[in-house]
Amino acid sequence: MSSQEMAIVIDDESTNLAINPLDIPTTVFKNDLARRSENRQLLLNWIRSSLKEGIDYGSIPTKRGPSKPSLFKPGAEKICGMLGITVHFPSLKETEQALLQGSTFEYVMVRCELKNIHGQTLADGVGARSLKQDYGDLNKALKMAEKSAHCDAVLRLAGLSEVFTQDLEDMKNLRTMNENKPSTSSFVISEEQHRELSNQLTKLNLDNERFIAYCNKIASAKSLGSIRSLNELPVALFDFVMKKLPELSAAA
Repeated sequence: MSSQEMAIVIDDESTNLAINPLDIPTTVFKNDLARRSENRQLLLNWIRSSLKEGIDYGSIPTKRGPSKPSLFKPGAEKICGMLGITVHFPSLKETEQALLQGSTFEYVMVRCELKNIHGQTLADGVGARSLKQDYGDLNKALKMAEKSAHCDAVLRLAGLSEVFTQDLEDMKNLRTMNENKPSTSSFVISEEQHRELSNQLTKLNLDNERFIAYCNKIASAKSLGSIRSLNELPVALFDFVMKKLPELSAAA
């Protein structure tokens, strides 16, 4: 790098002025691109080798097969930890003040900011949630909105959209598919499993509607879509809820 180029870079850093990257001296720009490209590839290699499917990310069954992998909160946290980035939710203060003033909500929106050790914001993201999805549970709705905002910010941080997608988009597609063909989708329980579950509910004298609401809450927490009837129960939850039936019966 020439002394003139070094002077330009030093001056920009000392005055903290933002300049158009295309105005940077050619040699500096070329070196920056090469460094960032190599570092990004190293990050992608680490993500592929270190994140665990089903824990840090996962695909959702769709009509055309498994969806593009969606980044989960544990995966987003691991990426931030590896890069030394802290997570902040500045908009929560506004929500807190509104609640203290007696405001009520139908929807919540959360903004997430990712900051480096110097407190500089490197990326941000937004997440929103309807309280109806969580039966009016504001705390649950905020947690889900935070998760979405966090994942959104991490995807923006390193341009990871080529690797992951936003889970909310996939859930919308999945919900539409289940509404159109709930009984024929390979994602939901079979007719035989449906009969077995119905018989057990009758045998244990459990209320159908309350049980569906219980299953819907679990499916939502696990990002498995919504449930309006027994035959829409995700097959991934069948064994779990069958084991839970005696406990639910005793509680009732």
